[in-house]
Amino acid sequence: MTTGAKMPGYAETFGLTTTEQAIDYAVQQITVKAGNSTMANVLLPNEHVELTYRFTNKTKQRLQAKGAVHLIRYRTSVPPGDIWVPHVFKIAEESSTPIDVDLPASGFQDITVHPEVPESFGGYVLVVDLSGHGRAFASALVRSIKPDAGRVQYPTYALDATWPQYMNEGVLVLFEKLGVKGMRLSASYSPENAPEYAKNMQDLDRYMQWTKKHDVTVMLTLDNGSMVTQPLGRPRPWLTPDGKMLKTKSDMAWLPQYDSDFQNWVQRISTRYGWPNGNLNAVELWNEPWESISISGWGADIPRYQEIFTHMALGVEAARAKVGVKILIGGTCSSSNARDKLFADGSDRYLKWLDFVSVHYQMLAADPAEVPEWVNRKSEYGPVRVWDTESWIANSEDRFAAVIASMRAEGQSRTAGIYGGNVYDSKNVKFGDQTFPIVQAWAPAAAVAATQKFIGQRDFNKLLFQNGLPWIFVFDGLPSKTPQTQTEDGTVVVLGDLKALYDPNRTVFRSIYVAPDAHLAISNRGHFLRAFDFYGNPMPESDTIRIPLNGQGYFLRGDGRPGSFAKLLTALKSANISGYSPVELVAHDMTAPVDQGTSLRLSLTNVLNHPLKGHIQASLSGLTVRSESQGVSIGANETKDVVLQIERGKAVASNIYHLSAEFDAGADGKSSLQEDLHVNQIAHRTIQVDGDLSDWKGVLPQTLPGTGIGANTTEEAWLPFKDFTQGAANGLETAYLAYDDKNFYFAAKIADATPDAGMLRFEKRDDDSYYYPDRVEDSDGKELFWPKGVRHYSYRRHFDVPSGSGEHDNVQIAFNVLEKKPWLPHPPGVMPHFITYWDTDYEYALNPVASEYGGGTEIWRLQSPGMPRKHFFPRQPKSPIDGGPVAGKLVVRREGNTRLVEASIPWSEMPAVYQQIAAGKPIKFTCRINDNKGPAHELATGRSVSITNSITFHDDWKTHWANELEFGVEK
Repeated sequence: MTTGAKMPGYAETFGLTTTEQAIDYAVQQITVKAGNSTMANVLLPNEHVELTYRFTNKTKQRLQAKGAVHLIRYRTSVPPGDIWVPHVFKIAEESSTPIDVDLPASGFQDITVHPEVPESFGGYVLVVDLSGHGRAFASALVRSIKPDAGRVQYPTYALDATWPQYMNEGVLVLFEKLGVKGMRLSASYSPENAPEYAKNMQDLDRYMQWTKKHDVTVMLTLDNGSMVTQPLGRPRPWLTPDGKMLKTKSDMAWLPQYDSDFQNWVQRISTRYGWPNGNLNAVELWNEPWESISISGWGADIPRYQEIFTHMALGVEAARAKVGVKILIGGTCSSSNARDKLFADGSDRYLKWLDFVSVHYQMLAADPAEVPEWVNRKSEYGPVRVWDTESWIANSEDRFAAVIASMRAEGQSRTAGIYGGNVYDSKNVKFGDQTFPIVQAWAPAAAVAATQKFIGQRDFNKLLFQNGLPWIFVFDGLPSKTPQTQTEDGTVVVLGDLKALYDPNRTVFRSIYVAPDAHLAISNRGHFLRAFDFYGNPMPESDTIRIPLNGQGYFLRGDGRPGSFAKLLTALKSANISGYSPVELVAHDMTAPVDQGTSLRLSLTNVLNHPLKGHIQASLSGLTVRSESQGVSIGANETKDVVLQIERGKAVASNIYHLSAEFDAGADGKSSLQEDLHVNQIAHRTIQVDGDLSDWKGVLPQTLPGTGIGANTTEEAWLPFKDFTQGAANGLETAYLAYDDKNFYFAAKIADATPDAGMLRFEKRDDDSYYYPDRVEDSDGKELFWPKGVRHYSYRRHFDVPSGSGEHDNVQIAFNVLEKKPWLPHPPGVMPHFITYWDTDYEYALNPVASEYGGGTEIWRLQSPGMPRKHFFPRQPKSPIDGGPVAGKLVVRREGNTRLVEASIPWSEMPAVYQQIAAGKPIKFTCRINDNKGPAHELATGRSVSITNSITFHDDWKTHWANELEFGVEK
C-alpha cells in the first residue's frame, strides 16, 4: 500500500521536493477545530477550520521569518491496471494565510491559523513556506458532504481502524463526519490470569465506548493475544526437516484446554458490547486463517479451527439467550476457506452459525451470493450474508463510488473497498507530557462520504442494462414512512468502463473499446434530475446532462418531486450513448473438420440502447468463408448468433486458423476481433495408454494459447509421437482428445526443460507428517516438547494437495456438461457471468508420483456432481461423495525436453459426459498444464468465448479461464 508522502507526484504537487523542503525547522499540527468537532481534519458544508501548529527550531540559533500557510486543492488517481499506488495531481492553489515565526534556539512556537477552505468537496493540503527557510507539510484535510446521522445495525460499508498504537478518538470522529457506520476491529483473547488481560480489556472497552459515542457499529475479529495459552510456551513457525524452527509466520492457536475459557470470554464481551445496548454486531474467528500459514498467526489444522469456531459460536449463543443481544457469527476471510474449513464433510452442520461469510480480494467473485443453501438459509438472522471485509482495490477517490456500487451488485451486503491509510492518517503526537490526537484526512475521504450519502444503506436493485452498456447501477431509496418518499430516494451510479477498475479479463464486455471522450447525454428538460461527481459536488444543471463514460463513478438522483426518479430511469434508457464500439464479438471454435465441411459461429451483442444495422465480415486463414459479408440487424442489448458456412478445405497441421472479423454499423462505429480458432472434435478411437503417442496420429491437436507455434514446429504439433526439438524453446504445449465406448482418452505433449521429481501418492498421504512432532528446537537450540495428550495441530510445513498448486509438473482436465449447476447462475439484478460462476462438473488431476512415494502415477478426482468443493488439505473431513484416486490409467514420461502425458478415464467415473458424447452432442472441455518452474497454461486462455473464472479448476485462489470451449464428437 502506498500512502502519504510516498505517493508519486506528492512532492512535486505540494512543493516538497528535496531541494524545497525545510531543514532547519519542523511543523506539526497539534489541534484542530472543524465546525463543532476536534481531532479530525474533516469539514462539513459551511464549517470553518482552526488549526494550531507547533513550529520547532532544529538549530541552536534563533529563527525569525515571515511566511505563509498555502492551501492547495489536489486529487489522487490510481492508474488502470494498478490498485495500490495513487498518484497525486494539483487542481489549484486556493489561498495563503500569512504568518510570522519567531523561534528560540532549539525551541518551539505554537501558531494558530484560520485558512479559508472552499466549499467544494474534495481534498486540500496545507503547506508552510517560510521565506529563506523552505517548505514543510502542515495538514491534509477534506471538505465533505453532510452525512446521515444515527447508528446502523448492519452497515453496508465499513472502514478499518488503524493500528492500536495510532488509535485515538479522532479516528471515530472522522468516521462519524464521513458517515461511515461500520468498522472492523481486532480483539485478542487471553485468559484472566494472563499479564495482557487487563490492558487488552481496557483497550477494547475504550474503543467500544468511542464507537458507541460516534455511532459506529463494530465487527470484532477475534484472535490470540497471550503466550500463556501456547503449546511450547510460544508461537510455532515452520520447521526444517530435522525439527528446527525457521523464521516464518507462526501458529498462535491456543491449547484446547483454554477453549471453554475462550467461550466464556466471547460470552462476556458479547453481553457487554452486543447490539442493541452496545455497538458490537458481529464476530469472526481470525483474520485470514489460511491453511498452513497466514499473516496474522493462524497455522493450525482444520479440526482445530472447527473446535475454536464452535466455542466462539456457543459463547455468542449464550449471550443471545441470556441478554438478547443481536450478534452475527461468521468468517473466514474467503468463501473458499469457509467451504474448506466448515463444509468439506458435505454436511450443513455449521450453517446455523454461518451468519456471514467474510471475503477478501474476491474481485467480481463474491460467490457466496450464488450458493443456494446459503442464500436460502432459514434463520432468525436471515440468509448467509456476504461481507467484504478487506478488498482494498479503490485506493483513490475517483475509483471509490464505482467500486462500491459494483461490489454491492455482486451481492455483498457489506463492503470495504479502500485501504484505511488512503483515507486517513492517525497519530498520537507527544510533546513532553502532552499527547495530541491528530487525524489527517486524505482526498479519498470526501469520496467515501459522498458514497455513504448517496448509496449508504440503500439496497442494490439491478443493472439498468442487463445486456449492454454503460454500467448503470440502480439503488432503491431508504426505507421511510411513505412509499412515495422511498421511491424518490433512489440513487443511480453510472460507470463507463468496468475494465478500468478490475482485471479486464474478468469483466463482461471486455472487448468493447471505450473512447477517451465517451459520454452519456441524458435529456433533463424540466430539470428533474441531479448529477454529482464522485466527491458529491453537484454538476451543472442544464437541459442535457453529459456524464463521462470512463472508470469513474457518477451519482444521479431525482430532484425529489413525485415521479422524478422514474423519469430519471426512463431518460437513462433512451439516453444518447457515444464512444463505445457497438458490439461485442465472440467467436466459437469449429466442431467439425474443415475437410468435411464446417461452419463458423459468431455471437454479436449490441451493447447500445438502440437497434443496429450493419454488415459482418469474417475471414479464416487458409479457408474460404462463404458470404464473407453478411447483413445483420440486432436489437438494443440483444445477442444474436451469425453462422457462416466454410467451404471444404485442407486442414492445416497446427489446427490453428486465424480469424479476422469486423462488424460495421455505419454511424454507430465498428467492432473487430482477431483470434486464433481451432477445430474442436473428440476423436472416436481406442488408445493404448502406454506413453507412446503414435496411437494419436491424425487426431486434431489443441495447442494451448500463449505458448506460441511457428512454421518450424507445425509438424511437431501435428505428429504427437515426435519430440519437441524445435518447440521446446517456445514452450509448446499440445493436447489431444479421444473416446470409445469404455473410456475417455487424453494426451498432452509438453515442451518442458525442467524435470519434476514428482508428487506424493495422495491415496497414501500421511496427514500427521504435516504437523509438529513431539520434539523441536528453537533458534537458540533449546529443546521444546509438545504437550502430551494434545493433538499435534500446528503445521510444520506447507501442505501438499492433489491439484499440485501449480508447483508440480501435472495436468488438470475439466468437463462442463450439466445444465443444472450446484450454484445459482448469478446474483439478483445482474447478468450471467458478471461474477464467478460454476462451470465445471468433473475435474481430474493427472499426477506423476515421485520415486520416494513408490513412483508411477495417480489420477485424482477433484470435482464431480454432488461433491462439496474442497482442496483436500491434510486432515480435511471426508464427505459421502468425495475426491480420491480414480481407477483409470495414466502414463507420464519424458523424452529429452518433452513431457508426455497419456491417460484414460472410464465412463463410469463421469456418466453425464458419456451421455452427451454417446448421443453425439457437444461438450465443453478445457485443460490446464502446470509447470514446476514456469507459469501454467490453460486451453481457454484469452479466448473471446471465455473469461477468467476462479473455480473452473482447483485451486480457487489461482487465475483460471472459464470452461466454455465447445467440442464436437466424431461418430
